[in-house]
Order: sequence, then C-alpha cells, then structure tokens
Amino acid sequence: MTTYLQRSISALLFALLLVSFTSAQRLVSHDANGTMSAADLNERMAKVYGKYAVPETATAFELYKVTYRSLDANGKPAELTGLVAWPAGGAPKGLVVYCHGTTVDRDRSPSRFKGEGEAPETIEAITGFATGGYAVVLPDYIGLGDHQAAHPYPLSKVNARSGVDIIPAARELARQKNYNIGNSLFITGYSEGGGVAMALTQALQAFTGPEYAVTASAPAAGPYDLSGTTRKFMLEDTGEQADFILRIYLTSYAVNYLVKEKKLRWRDFYKPTLANALAVNYNLSPTDDGLIRNIGITTALMRSKNRLANVLQPGFLRAMQRNDRRNAFVRMLHENDVYDWSPRVPMMLVAIDGDTVVSQVNTEVAYNAMRRRGVPAERLRRMIIKDTELNHLNGIAPAMSKARAFFDGGFAAVPAAK
Repeated sequence: MTTYLQRSISALLFALLLVSFTSAQRLVSHDANGTMSAADLNERMAKVYGKYAVPETATAFELYKVTYRSLDANGKPAELTGLVAWPAGGAPKGLVVYCHGTTVDRDRSPSRFKGEGEAPETIEAITGFATGGYAVVLPDYIGLGDHQAAHPYPLSKVNARSGVDIIPAARELARQKNYNIGNSLFITGYSEGGGVAMALTQALQAFTGPEYAVTASAPAAGPYDLSGTTRKFMLEDTGEQADFILRIYLTSYAVNYLVKEKKLRWRDFYKPTLANALAVNYNLSPTDDGLIRNIGITTALMRSKNRLANVLQPGFLRAMQRNDRRNAFVRMLHENDVYDWSPRVPMMLVAIDGDTVVSQVNTEVAYNAMRRRGVPAERLRRMIIKDTELNHLNGIAPAMSKARAFFDGGFAAVPAAK
C-alpha cells in the first residue's frame, strides 16, 4: 500500500471519527456534588501549593458530577463521567480542561470528589484554577469513574476523546444553570494527563466550532514520546525495588487493557506467577497502594532480585528492547506518540527538572520536533522548573502554578519559559 493511499485512508477514518465525536456530544445528566467555601479553598490551596501559591479567592465553589455521551476505546458510543467545578456567580476567564495523572483506583476519579476529604490532584486542579475566575472540568477518562471498562493506559490519543466531549457537556450544564462561562478554552494536565492534554489540544485543532477553539495549552510532565523515551524508561533496570515495582505497575496497567479489551493473555507478557497475581488483583478493582503491595510481595516470592528479566516473558522483553511494532504493547506506544505535530495555539510545555518518573526528555523531544516543523518561538516555549525539592509526585502544584500564570497573562507572565 502506498504512503499516499495510507494517508488518504487515515484522513477518511479521522473524518469519520470526528462525525462520531460530533454526534456524541450531549450532556446526559448532572448531580450536585457539594460546595466549597472560599476559606476552605484558600486553606487547601496554601497547603498543596506552598511557595508556589496562586492568589487567594473570595468566592465559594460549586461542584457537579456530569455524565455525558462520548466514545469508548473501540469507538463505540459510551457514557462517561467527570467533574465540573466553578466559582459561584460566573467564570469570566473561561473553561480549563484538566487531565489527571495515572491511577488504577476508580474511587480516585475526579467525579467522586464532593468537596471533603483527600483528593490528590483534583484539589490541585480546582484550587489552582477555579480560584482565579475559571471553570474547571476534569474528565474521569474511559474506563474510570462510572464507565465499566478497562482504562486504555497509556493511550493519550484514545483518552483525549473524553476531554473533547466533556467540553460541550460542561457548557450545556452552564446553559441549564444560567451560568456564565467566558468563551476562552484552556487545556492542561499532568503526567499521564500531560500526554492526554497534548493529544486533546491536537484533536481539537480539527474542530471548527467556536466552543472548541483553544486559547492556550500547557501540558505538564507528560509522556509524549511513548515509543522512545517512555519505552526506554520502562526497560531501565536500576536494581532498586521502588524503581522495579513502579515499572511493573505501569506496564501491568497497559497490559490489563490489552488483556480485557484486546483479548491477549497475561502470560504473553509476564512469567506465570506474576501473571496470575496481576490477573487476580486487577479483577478485584485494586487501589494503587494495594496493587503496588501485591507486586512487591509477588516479585519478592519469585526471588526476582528486582530485575525485569526475572519476571517478564523473554519474547516481550525482546520486543520492548528492539522496539518491535509487531508486539501489541509496543505498537500501541507508537500509535499514541503525541509529540510530532504543529500546534496552532500558544503552548507552554512544563516539566520538572530531574523528574525520574516522566523524564523531561519527553518535553525536549516534543519541543524540538515542533520547532523543526516550523512552530515559532512566539507560539511554543518550555518551562523547566528547577527546584531540588521537587520530584514527579510533588511537582503537580508547582507545574499548575506556572500553567495558571500562563493562562492569566500569556508568555509575558512566565518569563522563565524559553
């Protein structure tokens, strides 16, 4: 098949997908999740943002769980859920779509947050943006929230569908409530959500409706280069238990999707003892902590010595090392690379210097690829946060602080972005 014909078919399929998107965009229902007082918002913001604190607010917040029509990982109609948080009285600065990071725990989905208790990352998103006159929407993603399917991790392009369709759902909710949201639209997210935010920004460029016109985008600490930088990270054998368990946690989440949605077998990827343990654990709707403990105990009993070769099937390990697209896992990484394209809106790529989980190399790869495509410096910059106290886990609030400044005042408000 010629390259030209392949591109023509791809364009046709993408056009058909857009038609599916358009027909699926409608709010199904909403539920009031609660309210948060200005004092509570400010207290929580100060706690999680610390020295990166954004300005306080004098306005209370309203929280809504929304159910909306979208598409699942197979392109079939599905009802997904998410959270809408907005300041009482109106959000003149517009709408921020925040894409969250990796979790296997359904109860940590944004739509489950009702204004009380701990909600890592959801709190950062709400207090970081909703305090500044923005409405914030957080899609749960395919396979999380109320959607009963395997989450397609780490497929940024697939999960971007949930972000596309929550936009008109949130605006329809505002119309029903006679609530004013400004016309501007901003996109951001962190970690897995950084990749989804990047893919979402790219996807929205294909839409012509004014409600899909992105004002600015700030993907943060995202695995944009899945087939290169991220694949190499997954293969790193440091011998340290924490590093080893993290890599099994991440690869197993992707394998769970391949097993449940593509009908592959756990034993295609892991040696029998670990394959059986992971199969049981994922069937029990695990928490992140529970899954990590299970991996640690199982691999210790296997006397793995914290080496991937002792727990992965040799064929899978070779395919990863050779970057062999014939392997389903490797192929889906390639299909969801989201760095080699040309954003037409102002974009600031945010990364944490020294991040050992999602290397800032992802950001450099994306930035360099976009610049090679001719994206000018006045449209694309990168903000590398250099702070020895920060790592991937505690870098969310600092990254969102920079994104907030960018959304408030453009590149001029973030002079360190180059």
